[in-house]
Amino acid sequence: MSLNLKLQMRLSQQLIMTPQLQQAIKLLQLSRQELEELIDQALIENPVLEETTEESETAEEPRADGETEAVSGEREAAPEAKDNKLTENDVDWQQYLTSGSGIIPERGTRDGSDEYNLEATISSTDSLQEHVLWQLDMAQITPVEVSIGKILIGNLDEDGYLTLSIQEMLESDRELHDKIAKHLKKGMLALGPLTELDPEVLTWRHNSRNAEPKTKKKKAPPVFEEDEEKPAAPVRAVSMRPEVGSATEHVLRLIQQFDPIGVGARNLRECLEIQLKAVQLEGELPWLIVHHDLKLLENKDLKKVARRRKADLEAVIEAYKLIMELEPKPGRPFSRDRAQTIIPDVYIYKVFGDAEEDGEDRLGDYRVLLNDSGITRLRINNYYRGMAENNQGDTSLTHEYIQEKIKAGNWLMKSIEQRQKTILRVTRSILKHQYEFFENGINYLRPLVLKDVAEDIEVHESTVSRITTNKFVHTPQGIFELKYFFTSGIDQGHGEVISSKKIKDMILKIITGEDAREPLTDIQIAEHLSDESKIKVARRTVAKYREALNLLPSNKRKKMF
Repeated sequence: MSLNLKLQMRLSQQLIMTPQLQQAIKLLQLSRQELEELIDQALIENPVLEETTEESETAEEPRADGETEAVSGEREAAPEAKDNKLTENDVDWQQYLTSGSGIIPERGTRDGSDEYNLEATISSTDSLQEHVLWQLDMAQITPVEVSIGKILIGNLDEDGYLTLSIQEMLESDRELHDKIAKHLKKGMLALGPLTELDPEVLTWRHNSRNAEPKTKKKKAPPVFEEDEEKPAAPVRAVSMRPEVGSATEHVLRLIQQFDPIGVGARNLRECLEIQLKAVQLEGELPWLIVHHDLKLLENKDLKKVARRRKADLEAVIEAYKLIMELEPKPGRPFSRDRAQTIIPDVYIYKVFGDAEEDGEDRLGDYRVLLNDSGITRLRINNYYRGMAENNQGDTSLTHEYIQEKIKAGNWLMKSIEQRQKTILRVTRSILKHQYEFFENGINYLRPLVLKDVAEDIEVHESTVSRITTNKFVHTPQGIFELKYFFTSGIDQGHGEVISSKKIKDMILKIITGEDAREPLTDIQIAEHLSDESKIKVARRTVAKYREALNLLPSNKRKKMF
């Protein structure tokens, strides 16, 4: 076999992802708020762009060639854009929409750390960490203990639980470990180490999947004949000194007494125990139930709890009521989640009259209308446009800079216009496919996938996916995200397919209307759907949809009294 060099010629086509095209693609998936922020940033960075209003549009003087300025979403592109129309605007854009080509990085927040938001400044509230740090600064402890506390507080999650174990913290920060050991040796810590401490506590950390700590039993290594005379290998010691871990645990227990009570807990059991201890119930029946029988309490098996605690059922019920009043998530009051007003990107509303008057925006008794209010409308400044047109032969850096900015501005306006048109086309297609839903509600929602809409408007599936992300539509049935109308289905046989969202809604209604003392199991819900609605669905499918709706199983939904 011989190796030699050869020259070959190939003719192929590929889409070149220019920066302008990447910007246009990213515009597709931006939400309304993100689009407004991007336009504001463009007005700052591009001096040839300016905001236009309806008054300025009507007062716009016609140009010598009879054309007016380009306005985002409505007007024609400037002459500079027309010259490059074939190479930049139509060819690249249309090729991307129909082919789905071009993998680009996920969008991120734009650089704008110096933004000033007056409203946010006025309504600013302390976070959980800030609130606990303020209490730590007021505590009468040494600077070393303050350093320990700051690290612990920095590892609290939004619910107030500690996500890093003390052992992990000290093993990763040897400098802090040695500093604590040094101050312990000199007796310079205000709190000092705990006299009695289970070493297993130092390995506790909060895990959302399993809040309760588990003790893993280590298997003894096999003994071979040649090792019989050797002494047994000692258990691997923790790389931190026990008294250092004990002193750190002491600081954590101080933090757990701060407001809100229970902050810094590592699992639900410890969180509830701290709150019961704060009201001087340590060792009492509620505390004993939390400490020993939390799993039974979770399953609401109060009779078994009463047998194990050797207590009356009435006393266990009273203890259960008290425990239910405790806060399982101490950080909840400091959550930054706030209700946000949704501004729809497009409207679908019912109209009556001659369909021919509305043209393609009308489908049956419904009309689709874009919501352009609030989105800044752009145009190229007349002064800079005149400079570019009157100095065609100028090769100076200033002239090149102005031409580049005009070109970028025209592309941005064209991209925004294309984005709005694509939203409108996708919404029309959704209205066509889900017409019965808009007429009669969720029970008439039919299965729909991205491919159906993509084929209808002749674009790629990725384009439909991007344009339906974080976009909302106002309909007679309510406000929905555009992705809401894309749903899978369950085959019922004979070609009939039921939407999964319809089944979820029916499951929700069944559970909402059930007897709280005798909640329905997943099997009973499946039988109810089959008998009442003639919908065939498996028990595991009911369980899957119930979990997707964040609904508990029957044994945890049951009310004891």
